[in-house]
Amino acid sequence: MRPLIPDKLNGRLDEIVTKCFEGNRIMDRGMTILSVKFAMNKTESLLHPKLAHLYPLLADKVSEFQGSRNNLTFYGVTPADGSDYGKPLDFFEKILSYMNDLETLVSDVMDESREEDPVSYVFLEGFLRELIPVTNQCLLLVDKAEFFSDQIMLFDMAVEDFIIL
Repeated sequence: MRPLIPDKLNGRLDEIVTKCFEGNRIMDRGMTILSVKFAMNKTESLLHPKLAHLYPLLADKVSEFQGSRNNLTFYGVTPADGSDYGKPLDFFEKILSYMNDLETLVSDVMDESREEDPVSYVFLEGFLRELIPVTNQCLLLVDKAEFFSDQIMLFDMAVEDFIIL
């Protein structure tokens, strides 16, 4: 086996894969909170497939790239998530913060790859572009949750109007 991505850089790609699965965990927990605690069933049913299911697909893109370069993927441990939220806005702020962290991680790995492996850099540049609409969606959810802060049922009734993914 002759890997084309240097070991250290491949380890950083593994971190992105693990971070994506962490996003899935955060989203799945949040979806449960939205549907059970806040009775926002419409919000949950529309966001769950668009966001929670997106993160493993993003992880797969990275691992498929690693495989195409003859590198193995190490799947790190994701933290348990027993989070509770006092209001939906708290959850939406958490996923926006998570997306900012993910974008920063990808950007940092891009910087490292620029000299070490230009092919990985090109891949990561495209990957980062795919994250932009997701972050935009999370930002819009925060904005709308702030607007509807005391009227979560109105948020739930109108949610399809501000899902842009």
